[in-house]
Amino acid sequence: MENKESPPIQEAGACCGGLKAILRKASTEGGNIMRILGAVCFSLLLSAMPATAADQNLKEELGKVASAYEQHFNKKDAAGITSLYTKNYLRVTQNGIEPDNTKYYEGAFKNGLDHLEIKTTDVQPLSDNMAILTGESRVTGKSEKGDPVELNIIWTSLDVRENGQWKIRMLTTLPKPPPPPPQQAAK
Repeated sequence: MENKESPPIQEAGACCGGLKAILRKASTEGGNIMRILGAVCFSLLLSAMPATAADQNLKEELGKVASAYEQHFNKKDAAGITSLYTKNYLRVTQNGIEPDNTKYYEGAFKNGLDHLEIKTTDVQPLSDNMAILTGESRVTGKSEKGDPVELNIIWTSLDVRENGQWKIRMLTTLPKPPPPPPQQAAK
């Protein structure tokens, strides 16, 4: 009995004249195609990697803003903190939008908060003059009764460069949720 099925290359060649030659050439040049494909994949992989030197420079520049924020806070300088923001800033807390950042911090200082530690966990450049940052902060102090107060906060910031200087355009802060309770061992 004769096998009526033919390999796909032969069928294609029989039906479409020059296609058989193209497919044969492609199959013999498969190594070249694989090398080209590999080079393309490698290029895409490299383009997805951050430009570490530029990213490190950006982190250092934005780190100066965080450092100044800590210094102003630890000196109880509410106006100094607000000077790190753009004129048309947006300050969001768990209570919603804070209309006056200076008064917000003056209230925090009156409530006994006096020390801030900022940890930036991620910096994502959006353009040459804009970046989004995320991080955590620890705020400590003493209540009116003298009891220690500690707040752990998570935050997201949109920073923009104005006249060559990085400023905070929007800062959102929320209490860091407590860790989940440990699971009891299955019985």
